[in-house]
Amino acid sequence: MTTVNDLKEALKYLEDKPIFERQLEFASLITDFFKNKGITPIVVGGLSVEIYTRNDYHTHDIDFVSDGWNLFDELLTNQLGFERTEREWYHVETEIAVEVPSNHLEGNPDLVFELTLPNGKKLYVIGVEDIIIHRIEGIAFTIKFPEDDEDYEWAYRMFLIHKDDMDLKYLVERAKQTKIFNLIEHWFY
Repeated sequence: MTTVNDLKEALKYLEDKPIFERQLEFASLITDFFKNKGITPIVVGGLSVEIYTRNDYHTHDIDFVSDGWNLFDELLTNQLGFERTEREWYHVETEIAVEVPSNHLEGNPDLVFELTLPNGKKLYVIGVEDIIIHRIEGIAFTIKFPEDDEDYEWAYRMFLIHKDDMDLKYLVERAKQTKIFNLIEHWFY
């Protein structure tokens, strides 16, 4: 069970670690801390892309979908010394940023991936199928040539890395529901 004191100690020893390792370890400790409160944060956004691309993609923050926003605010701001901006909390010394943009997972909870880190703690990560959909959906209707966008490239890379292990039927169904299947249809041939 991770305590506030464990989190404070972690912020000290994480300062010298590479940013990806820092983010993963801190995210796993936060997950363990909130698990004891009946809350299961799920990693989404850029860090999930970084996980699924095996650290090829790089993000500056940890995005969680989680209940308990006020508990995050209390812990990060009042107990751990993070500075709060409008959308995120930032720890200056470790350069760790945390955001909780929603309490609703836009995806299939059955596809959430459980990742156990070397510290023995767990992370829960949005399914690769859903993060692929999110990346493409975010550009499909806002730019003229979505296939030229870097988010499209990252989605395709995740597809190539994980296509043998993912639920392709679900990916196709979600792509059709979100009206982006035309952008990925050729991936399957």
